[in-house]
Amino acid sequence: MITSLTNRTIPCSILIWFVTLTASLAQGVRGRVVDVNKSPIPGATVVVMSSNVGATTDADGTYSLRLQPGTYSLRVSFVGYDSQTVPVTVQAGETAVADVSLAETASKLGELVVIGSRAATARTNIQTTVPVDVISTKEIKNFSQVDLGQVLNFVAPSFNSNRQTVTDGTDHIDPASLRGLGPDQTLVLVNGKRRHTSSLVNINGSVGRGAVGTDMNVIPVAAVERIEVLRDGAAAQYGSDAIAGVINVVLKKNYQGLTASLMTGGSFTNMTYQTPNIAGGTDNHSVSLHDGRVFQFDISKGFRLGSRGFLTVSGQVVDRERTNRSGEDNAPTIYLGASGGFPATTALPAAQRPQLLADDATLVRQRGYDRRNMVVGNSSARNYGVFANGSVPLGQRSELYFTGGVTSRSGTGYGNNRIPVSRTQQPLTADGTLYYPDGFLPAIKATIGDQSLLAGFKTKFGQWNMDLSNTFGRNQFRFDVENSANASLPNSSTPQTAFYAGTLSFDQNTTNLDFSRLYERAGSIRSLNLAFGGEFRRDHFVIEPGEVNSYSGDPNKRVPLAPLSLTGTSPGTTTPLPGAQVFPGYQPDFAVDKSRTNVSLYGDVEGELFNRLLLDVAGRYENYSDFGSALTGKLATRLRLSDAFNLRGAISTGFRAPSLHQRYFQNISTQFVSGNPSNTLTVNNDNPIARNVIGVDALRAEKSVNYTLGLTGRIGRSFTFTVDAYQIDITDRIVYSGGFNRTLLGFGANDYPGVNLVRFFANAANTRTRGIDIVGTERVTLGAARLSVSLAMNFNKNLVTGINSTPLIDNPANNEGKGGNPDNWFKNILFDRQQRGYIESFLPRDKQNLIVDFTLGKFNANLRMARFGKAQFLTNADPYAKDASGNYYNSQFARDANGTPYIDQTYSPVVYTDLTLGYGLTKQLTLQVGANNLFDVYPDQIYLDPRNALGSVDYNSGRDQSNRSRFLYGSNQGGFNGHFLFGRLSFSM
Repeated sequence: MITSLTNRTIPCSILIWFVTLTASLAQGVRGRVVDVNKSPIPGATVVVMSSNVGATTDADGTYSLRLQPGTYSLRVSFVGYDSQTVPVTVQAGETAVADVSLAETASKLGELVVIGSRAATARTNIQTTVPVDVISTKEIKNFSQVDLGQVLNFVAPSFNSNRQTVTDGTDHIDPASLRGLGPDQTLVLVNGKRRHTSSLVNINGSVGRGAVGTDMNVIPVAAVERIEVLRDGAAAQYGSDAIAGVINVVLKKNYQGLTASLMTGGSFTNMTYQTPNIAGGTDNHSVSLHDGRVFQFDISKGFRLGSRGFLTVSGQVVDRERTNRSGEDNAPTIYLGASGGFPATTALPAAQRPQLLADDATLVRQRGYDRRNMVVGNSSARNYGVFANGSVPLGQRSELYFTGGVTSRSGTGYGNNRIPVSRTQQPLTADGTLYYPDGFLPAIKATIGDQSLLAGFKTKFGQWNMDLSNTFGRNQFRFDVENSANASLPNSSTPQTAFYAGTLSFDQNTTNLDFSRLYERAGSIRSLNLAFGGEFRRDHFVIEPGEVNSYSGDPNKRVPLAPLSLTGTSPGTTTPLPGAQVFPGYQPDFAVDKSRTNVSLYGDVEGELFNRLLLDVAGRYENYSDFGSALTGKLATRLRLSDAFNLRGAISTGFRAPSLHQRYFQNISTQFVSGNPSNTLTVNNDNPIARNVIGVDALRAEKSVNYTLGLTGRIGRSFTFTVDAYQIDITDRIVYSGGFNRTLLGFGANDYPGVNLVRFFANAANTRTRGIDIVGTERVTLGAARLSVSLAMNFNKNLVTGINSTPLIDNPANNEGKGGNPDNWFKNILFDRQQRGYIESFLPRDKQNLIVDFTLGKFNANLRMARFGKAQFLTNADPYAKDASGNYYNSQFARDANGTPYIDQTYSPVVYTDLTLGYGLTKQLTLQVGANNLFDVYPDQIYLDPRNALGSVDYNSGRDQSNRSRFLYGSNQGGFNGHFLFGRLSFSM
């Protein structure tokens, strides 16, 4: 009770302290910036001319500046409005008032952007040579998403970030991508500087499998001024990883106010779904759910450092409960027989299956067993983050700037339920009985720490600008296993149920030295910008082993199989699986402590010829200590067709160095295949299994060629649009392979006990991405009201154009020469159908976002609609492969009249509608209420094979992808949590 009270009072105490401090400093000048209809203009810039003192207006259009007594000129500006200069006199001990009304400018071209160019010339997003989206603070804060990844998912059509479930560590770090490419093919910057990646590599069945992304959710939303999304290859400008594009998170600066918000909400949904029944019909289910409570408190405060410096400190606390959208386990038996199916007919004749089902159903009733035995949904999470961003001028020509952040996040995600009949996973007591008589649901507790520090120095040497900076970032991911067991340890009445499974750690240090100079005129060239510089980067990756009991076990231990009847005894014994269930710990043999360095040099020239043709030429050379060098280049141009229309295009080459994670990661993980557990060994490319047995080459850098062609313009007073087509060709794309069975690899009985499959990383694919982005924005005034409408669309298609194999993998003796099911041929396992599907079809091929913002006085309404296009799942087993007699090898799959397998399911497009209503209660307080997924929409249900209906004597869990009917929906089309209601109270001054 005392702890709960303390947790509630600490944020309130912090808020009261900040308010008191701000009140004591309130002197100088304050005012409100509005438009001609007296509606507030949030985000307007107020600068004291001939100084670096300034402020940004809050949500109510108000600002305040701390000034010494004297007479000043204030310059007030906002994109799309004519700037104004107003005089103001500050008397000693008094606060002057200067309210300003801005009129819309006739041009109003769009948002100013920084990313994509090294020139200091300010340009709007329709004047740039390449496409850039700008997401403002208002768009970030208007809805209930509390993570940056989820915010971008519903406002940027080319961006995808969907929360995953039952995917180990990926439950806690959302894989994100641009244009359907991998999470590691998008570079993330903070204030224009490279952000470090996560320590986690995604190896479970999710989007971005085999990739290492950047955890954007560690950055508090309250710290963000805007987000710039560059939708074009930029490796020649920013280095490795910028194949799909660049996301630049710009933090608040020159901010003197105080903002804080408190948001709470939860899911109130009615989940309806269908399951087949044993009579051949369908049962309809409707489940009313209220879960997933979210509590968020954030705060941002600006301070003045001296007369011209600033410091903005922002913090965020997010507490998110788990959600659960699972179905009921349709396994034939829970207590008797075999796990996820029936015993072999040699142990139990098919004619005895009905009696086995009846006996097991009796035990289920007696023990009150709940077949809804999994948690399929968002993991729980508690996130604490603090970021600081500041600058201190040194004289008139120099500046010291800094940015730092610390975030701690903990959460719990769940694995697959270990039902009691699965004896290889069950711990036994001293007398040989089950420690968990009704099975158990093991959990992975993740503890994620993230720290970053950027310090830089800017100065001028004559007309040349110099920027020297150093950025350090570190991410750690600790795995703890709870409510679990290691069945291969000695029997005990008090077995170990919690394990430390190990820690992943990645840190990166980047030093940059940049020079630039702007020539206003150079002959017929206007705004000629020259830039060059260098970068030195060090990457460091560590795998720390878990405790011994998390991975070890007795390979000679035997445990009894489950009985075959109510009164029967065990028909035999089996070998229990070693390691902690759900996540075997990292073994000492897999421990890693590796680092590398990279040195790069770049040059960039940009200028406008004849006041019409803007050209940007960039080149970059990089040399890595572990794999060699790369040279990339870019040519971008924008042709001004008229005052209203521009034609733009770019061609560039890029590359992505293999991450240290992909080069050195090894572990044993439990991955479920068709609802049954399978321990999978992931080996790196130096491992003899990969290099000698399978014949995989050392990892190489991915290489790309990007093409972009677009048209931008303004029609009428305020309608702007951009249309950009693109093509991205990638060679030697690094993927996570399919699973090679231990029998195919010739493992002996004592080789890697408990391991069923082996996977690895390889430059196995060449891909081509083609698409088009369309963005249109209109802002109109309707009497005293303002209306803004934005429609953004992305149409995208990824294709695998080639498979890169090796002579050993292509050897006919490992493929056609061995005959049998082609699923067991090396060249088909290397990059199987499912891996291809993750690239080509698993993400929606199109996505549209419509945002409508309406403001009238103190009232504001925001409507957002996000449409996720159709997506398709492909199974790894080829349902079309036939033998010489024309029979399907994989005959377990049901098919329609045309022979098309149902398991290769295509999911229909889904549209989510969000609505937020806001009202200014006072000058400082705003109340918002809203709903995400207003109409409680769910994506298409995953196909359930009718032959697997509960009670069936003809059961095969591999017939569909529902994990024994417990997975009802896919997570690749915006999620599946249903209707979410929330309320937010915001304070600003």
